[in-house]
Amino acid sequence: MAGREEPQAQGTDPAAPEVAPQHRMTLGYLISLLARLLAQSLKVRNGPDGILPGQYPIAVELLAQDGMSQRDLCEVVRIEQATMAKTLKRMERDGLITRRQSAEDGRLATIHLTEEGARLARAAVLNAAEVNGVALEGLDPAAQMALRDMLVDLTERLEADIKRRG
Repeated sequence: MAGREEPQAQGTDPAAPEVAPQHRMTLGYLISLLARLLAQSLKVRNGPDGILPGQYPIAVELLAQDGMSQRDLCEVVRIEQATMAKTLKRMERDGLITRRQSAEDGRLATIHLTEEGARLARAAVLNAAEVNGVALEGLDPAAQMALRDMLVDLTERLEADIKRRG
């Protein structure tokens, strides 16, 4: 019909820049996708009653140093306090951790893996190594080390940038 405007697709803004398929090749997009795929692969290996990907860093830190405070876990794992509290509550509900009053400061609680939590965390560490093996398959040891070094460098630069701007 003459003079009639075509309806806009929902969610499109004519003033917004066009997003070409190359957006799928940006560093952030690819690393985010890779992280999601690594997490999904770990979740499948850990099974429905295993350590969830979001719980994994906490469980690994507690395997290394049982009895950390919630604040210390936040700093080491680098997640927000609210997210940590929610994750720990779920882990406690699922019987993976217990909280105990700190021997040094009665106002603080320390977080401890239960026997079952430690068993599942050790299994998750083995599963994570398997997932890493799949992801790195085909890269020789030198290329694997170079990739890890580059990722550490990227992480350090972004952390420094956040500190400067924050």
